[in-house]
Amino acid sequence: MAEDKVRISMVKPTKDTVKAKAALQKMEVKYRRFPEAEVIPYAKNTSFVEIAENVVPDKDGTYAHPLYLFASRHATTIGVAALSRKTREFLEEKKENYPMDILSVSAGMDTDRLMVVALVRVYEEKPRFSELRVYLGEPSANTSEEERGPRLIIPPGAYRKISEKEREDHREALESQQQKLACSDEEHPFLNSIDSYVSKRLTEIDDRQELVYDLRTRDMQIQLNTGYREFIEVFNESMTYITTTEKDSYYNVLRDQGEKKDFFDVVKAYIQRTFIATGRLPIEDVPALIKKIDRALFELYIVQDLIDDPMITDIKITDPWSIRVRIKGKAYLSNITFIDEGDYVRFINGVAVMNGIDLRIPTQSFVDEQDSNYKLRFSITSPYITCSGFPIIHIRKLPRKKMMSQDLIRAGMFDEKIRDYLMDCGKYSTGVVFAGPPGSGKTTCLNWFLEDAYESSAEILVIQENDELFSYRKGVMFEHVVLNPQRGEEPCTLERLGQMALVAGANVFVIGEAKGAEICSAITLSNSGCRSAITIHSQSSTDTIDKMVDLALRGAPNTTYDQAKRMIKSFQTIVYLEDFQVQEISEIVGYDEKKKDMIYRPIYRKRSRSKEGE
Repeated sequence: MAEDKVRISMVKPTKDTVKAKAALQKMEVKYRRFPEAEVIPYAKNTSFVEIAENVVPDKDGTYAHPLYLFASRHATTIGVAALSRKTREFLEEKKENYPMDILSVSAGMDTDRLMVVALVRVYEEKPRFSELRVYLGEPSANTSEEERGPRLIIPPGAYRKISEKEREDHREALESQQQKLACSDEEHPFLNSIDSYVSKRLTEIDDRQELVYDLRTRDMQIQLNTGYREFIEVFNESMTYITTTEKDSYYNVLRDQGEKKDFFDVVKAYIQRTFIATGRLPIEDVPALIKKIDRALFELYIVQDLIDDPMITDIKITDPWSIRVRIKGKAYLSNITFIDEGDYVRFINGVAVMNGIDLRIPTQSFVDEQDSNYKLRFSITSPYITCSGFPIIHIRKLPRKKMMSQDLIRAGMFDEKIRDYLMDCGKYSTGVVFAGPPGSGKTTCLNWFLEDAYESSAEILVIQENDELFSYRKGVMFEHVVLNPQRGEEPCTLERLGQMALVAGANVFVIGEAKGAEICSAITLSNSGCRSAITIHSQSSTDTIDKMVDLALRGAPNTTYDQAKRMIKSFQTIVYLEDFQVQEISEIVGYDEKKKDMIYRPIYRKRSRSKEGE
């Protein structure tokens, strides 16, 4: 049962007094945590058994009617005394329609929330104890995830619904414009021949407006007795104390040279003498403060909420007030920000110490493996080379559990027909290219393809810059780039890994993301019968081959453009993705000597919305 829902225990009506007494005693041990805060006068310093059997006995005989104990957790802003009093008032009101004896009511702090515990005897129908939350003015515990979840905030005026007539008029105007574009020449340039330009697409949301991804973070859900501004001041002072006076102790814990518990004992002592003893912070707010400090020091602070959100694939931080997230290939501004510059600097310094990196290096990439659900690939640009003076951080989330075909079908990446075609490509195509812009789903698709498309006897070698591709199957060889080796080791680039692949004895060669001359190794292997699969950044399906040629020329500068293009025809299948969907698939069936270009066979084209509606 969810922790904020009402927990109910019952002692059933019975003639077996010994058995009922034992059940009631067990209930008291488990739930009666705040006897000193008892608000029912006759229940103070009295056991549940004594109350039920002698102080307020059952009218029809011992344990003739059920005893109910309910416990529920609430915001600390209510206060212990008010929570106890209001719970008693709630039960008194219920008593008018549901005959009962109110035997005990007490409340107190339970971790970072208040808990109230009440024991009643019910003579007829049981009341709905869950209505206490509504009585207290709190939101229902049954609020759906959809209601609680994140959403896009569209600025006023940015949305305009487009009618079918507008769409039809736009199609006609666009066709007329395309005809004039096709007829343009030196005497009649395109723009000179039209009165106004018609945009290629109609969009209901103005794409010049910044859409905000609204996420209810844990920080935003903190409920406090003190004002939030005062709470943040206390937090900042605590963090300053930790990162100055207790800096060595903090860094020792990060380096596993000190105990976290001992460190927090010192922090709690500081909070007690500096804020609680002076009246600046109510004791009920201490758990919230400790939790916020813990997240800031030993987790990824406010960024952790973005990491926990399964919709988000990438996080980019350019300054304390600008955190952008990528969702299905589109970037949105997040509603989450750091408190100030110092808050951001503390965060990045903690990340640096935790991962053993040096912020004096201009740019660097590393993988943080502390999160249980994702490997986090960090790319950090140091502040001394950025125009803003702030470090720039890009975090790519690499799920520890890969999406398999049914997951990708449910996510809308492709259907069963495309899946089955691609699986055949793995077995019979000499080369498959997964192309598209950043965040389009290329790596996710290749990660599935690596698992399902190759027969169990295949000998697979994967090279990649970071450990984004992984496998559940046994025997796959994975190699990654090393740019900052340990003493005595040599650096190893992606190009060098590609060169070594030529003698690795694999019959399937995979490049996680082709960025340079390493593609020459894939071309060489695919032309010699070794099956290959790569991902590559491109802005369109037709741009993909030209992009591959450009990369190949880096590794073979004496080769002509035409020669390089001829060799790439061994990559028979081009899969182009955008917005986490397969948009196009083309097969290369030959090379046109006259046009100096590939001969393509169209395999699949995703229909646009406008065409689907025709």
